[in-house]
Amino acid sequence: MNEPAAPQTRPYEDEISLYELWDVLMRRLPVLLGVAVVTVLLGVVYALMQPVEYEYRSGVDLPRVYSEEMINVVSQDMAIARLDDVLIPEQRDALFGGEERGPRVRASAHGSDYSLILQSTSTREAAEHVANLHEEIITDLAEWLTPRFEQSLSTKLSPLDNRIEVLDEQIAVLEEDLDTLYERLGQEGDITGLIVAQQIGDLRRELAELRTQRVDARSDRETVEAMSRDTEQTFLAGESEDPVGAGRSLIVALSVVLGGMLGLFAAFFSEFVSNARSRRPEPS
Repeated sequence: MNEPAAPQTRPYEDEISLYELWDVLMRRLPVLLGVAVVTVLLGVVYALMQPVEYEYRSGVDLPRVYSEEMINVVSQDMAIARLDDVLIPEQRDALFGGEERGPRVRASAHGSDYSLILQSTSTREAAEHVANLHEEIITDLAEWLTPRFEQSLSTKLSPLDNRIEVLDEQIAVLEEDLDTLYERLGQEGDITGLIVAQQIGDLRRELAELRTQRVDARSDRETVEAMSRDTEQTFLAGESEDPVGAGRSLIVALSVVLGGMLGLFAAFFSEFVSNARSRRPEPS
């Protein structure tokens, strides 16, 4: 009885041999190196053409009114919205005519709940333009906020002013009454003089208390005025210590990686084209 024939195995024609890949790379090494070198040179040239940019920051403190603690006149979000929607576009258009080459400005909250930062990226040659733009933006912001600050401050000072005015009137009346009693003191008899003297003592104590209250009210008013702050520019266009953005070394490194990848692709593609041409049937 015949045994069944063993199944025949077909060799895999599409197997990839590392030796064959190595042979291809050696044959196409000039193509690989040529493409890689050209890519790296282009990357170096591009890196050298890129300007070195720094980040420039300007700080501004929003107005606050003192009322046992500092209270913001406007919130940071409101001020940032005003800057982004109105003030920054207006000043960029005024200084640079709406051109794209003008430095862009980004406003953001910073540190405390009343501080803002204006940020721009520029070369050192254009740092003066950035400083001028930031200064104009902060000036416009202050002009927008000053009426609001004055209104908030007036609202806080008005009760204190009214209290001081009332105390002044009460003190003036008591001083007149006290002068009248002093005039009567020498004209009355012993018993009546004692009564007048007692009234004088009562008025003096009341007058001293009112004067103390007036001093406290005036002190509170001076404290509110001294502690309250209008819009303040804290610093202007401070330059970052290091350049920002993609550095030249990073661009060159990426060009080396890209050059190697493109070189490999060019080597294998060149080998593919060569094999395709060799297999093309010759015309009879």
